[in-house]
Amino acid sequence: MKIVNKVIAVVLPIVAIAMAVYQMLYTQMLIQDPDGHVITHLGLALVVVFLSLMLSAERKSRWYIGLALFLLSVAVTGYLMIELDEILEYRTSIPAPSDLVAGTLIIIILIAGNWVIFGRSFPIVCMVAVVYLIFGRYLPPPFTVPDISYSRLLMWMSVELGTGKGVYGEILELSANYLFLFIFFGGVLDAFGGTRFIIGLGRWVGSKMRAGPAMVALIGSSLLGTVTGSTVANITITGSFTIPMMKKSGYTPEQAGAIETVSSNGGQIIPPIMGATAFLMASYTNIPYIEIVKAAIIPALLYVGCVFLYITLTAYKMEIRPIVDKVSGKQVLLDSPIFFFPLSVLVYLLAKGYTLPYVGFWSIITTVAVGTVTGLVRKDARLSIRHILRDVVKSTNTACAVAMICGLLGVVVSAIVSSGLGIKLPLAIEDLSNGILAVALFITMVSSIILGIGVPTPAAYMLVAVGAVPSLLNMGVPLLAAHLYCFYFAICSHITPPVAVGALVAAQIAGADYWKTAWEAVKAAFAKYLLPLFFIYAPVTILRPEAGFWFSALQLITILVVIATLQIGISNYCFNYLKQPERVGFILSSILGLFAILTKVTIFFYAGFGLFVVCMGWQILLKTGRLKHASQ
Repeated sequence: MKIVNKVIAVVLPIVAIAMAVYQMLYTQMLIQDPDGHVITHLGLALVVVFLSLMLSAERKSRWYIGLALFLLSVAVTGYLMIELDEILEYRTSIPAPSDLVAGTLIIIILIAGNWVIFGRSFPIVCMVAVVYLIFGRYLPPPFTVPDISYSRLLMWMSVELGTGKGVYGEILELSANYLFLFIFFGGVLDAFGGTRFIIGLGRWVGSKMRAGPAMVALIGSSLLGTVTGSTVANITITGSFTIPMMKKSGYTPEQAGAIETVSSNGGQIIPPIMGATAFLMASYTNIPYIEIVKAAIIPALLYVGCVFLYITLTAYKMEIRPIVDKVSGKQVLLDSPIFFFPLSVLVYLLAKGYTLPYVGFWSIITTVAVGTVTGLVRKDARLSIRHILRDVVKSTNTACAVAMICGLLGVVVSAIVSSGLGIKLPLAIEDLSNGILAVALFITMVSSIILGIGVPTPAAYMLVAVGAVPSLLNMGVPLLAAHLYCFYFAICSHITPPVAVGALVAAQIAGADYWKTAWEAVKAAFAKYLLPLFFIYAPVTILRPEAGFWFSALQLITILVVIATLQIGISNYCFNYLKQPERVGFILSSILGLFAILTKVTIFFYAGFGLFVVCMGWQILLKTGRLKHASQ
């Protein structure tokens, strides 16, 4: 086994780089037809993932599982490439027995691979969908599934090439055509110094503010999270130094873990990259990417503002002192080109209407060029070839793992569509809600959080896009608002008890109690639970105003007041600790503002804002010594 691992250690980087080069070249030339490209994409991805699994396996059983999956992946991919023309021309409707074997094997490979790499949540969802599709014919109406032959159902879910269904269908095409590129782009950005700038910026801002260590987490983890697109991966990267730093400055372990969790999770809603999900949404909905990015700007600012307020209030309440080492602003400025140049190229090309594969290619090339020039010009910014190679392989492995997720998503989506569940779910939500939008939104919120549990962000989005969004569309919710609504709640699952995977990892690093960390994360980032409602009831937040300038401005002001007053009330601190009547006043102000947004009754706007002014005025008077608490 040790000898084999040494061989794998040499082969893995070669395969990973070959995968990246192939994907880059395919954006510039038609190397093979689209069906062959998708098969090659998944085949190479599975090879990279399972070789990595074998190399990192600590137990023999895990190593042998990786070996078996690797061999089966090579066999299935080779078979499909050899038989591709025959399948497309003659065997789409009437598959050969060997096609059914290949279809069965690829589903088993994907379920097992996702179970080993990402845990059991998503594979269980897939297995339930498959079981329902096959045995749903025995259920009573309205849950009955059409009585279709097992061979036809199997082909729909697996290797019915050229139809957009199954493993090699439309979902995997998203990964093959550009999702891989943008995840790889994030890794290349990291390899050539982008992370150095992000952390440096966080440290520089943190050195200027009282809540310094927490600000490092908020800025650094948020910016890094928008590139990595993974809450857990981000926590493991930045949390290893931000969490101890926060604990040392005076934050409790639970607070430190929560701040890192919500910061890492928030990166996935911050434009322009949004953890690559913005590109996925653009392709799936046919909404221009630039429109999705513009719509995400105000919600991202509101979310970051909510976490910022929590961090600041907590710092003052606990009398935390900054301990962040001072960072040279000049150094941060010198490091900025590696981050801003590629992003500028990305946004510019997208704004000009170029295709996503084209944009991904040139964004990566720009990153490599700027990083290389920076390394040649500045001795302190030089990177070793080994360091670059390690990060490139790591990012390729991440992108390949997402390809494996997309392959299994194809099975789930085909099962949902073929069983008729895609039509039944929206109808069921409409029936349960009795046509009341608010009730439907609540059911959809719960469904989206459940679907997102333990599932990586791209998979979480695709699950809600297929399973939850249609119900909102049927009730008249605009397309973009519906997708953003479900997407936000899907990634809320990473910070929502009882299965908050982000809080779980952060709590382990912090040595904190999981439940306390999770609830602290909910307190810090409660805005994420309100923002989706604003997409529906105050669409000005996604730059889709429903009325004139003044009403839209009033809505935005009210939203700011709601978030500020509720955070003050939850934190029980403003300029001083709050007495019970003061706390009630702030929370009541937020409730009135929320009623104003939901009902559009103007009197609630003014009542909420007026109470906010009174509460803040009282706090200012107490702070300046013109008033004293009764107990003082």
